[in-house]
Amino acid sequence: MARPKAIENRIELIIEAADELFARYGYERTSVEDIARHLNIGKGSIYLDFPTKEEILITILRRHAQRMHEFMEKKVESSSRSPLKTLQEMMEESVTMVFDIVTRDIHTPEALLHTSIQMKSRCSDFFARKRALILKLLVKAAAAGEISKSKANEDVALALMMGTSALFPPYYNNYFETTSKITKADLSKRATVLIKTLISGLKKADY
Repeated sequence: MARPKAIENRIELIIEAADELFARYGYERTSVEDIARHLNIGKGSIYLDFPTKEEILITILRRHAQRMHEFMEKKVESSSRSPLKTLQEMMEESVTMVFDIVTRDIHTPEALLHTSIQMKSRCSDFFARKRALILKLLVKAAAAGEISKSKANEDVALALMMGTSALFPPYYNNYFETTSKITKADLSKRATVLIKTLISGLKKADY
């Protein structure tokens, strides 16, 4: 096998291997040695690019956050329809996209972006950018006469994020007399109801 420094895509290989092992065994139970063994390289080769295992995880989470941001940004920039309708679609589709990603395996690391306070803090720019895109649609909605200008502000954007936070991991099913896991169909239906209700409230008179 080639020496580590000769592997041009070494970082990508490390990220892919770590993502796979974290999802299969969990972040805590996977060591840097495990990742190196999986790739048939020395542990020191990994430390050339990542000083700690946490930095590998952060890279995985930031890539996930970037993909989500690019999706939302595309929705905002490409839509020529009602800004409120675009906002509803963007929020609903984000819910199902995250569900598909974080439930692909039992320990999928991307879930930590939504469940770990430490990881949220390390990737706080993702939530700031999401809030900015929501605000951009609110401003467009105000300009289109869909809502009053007084509702096109950062506080409302933040309230929308807070109001829909239960639609993201962890998926606690505390609202029904059942212990079964929530399904994508159930989550999608509840997301539509909740998001439509929140957005409908924006159309009412000023509070």
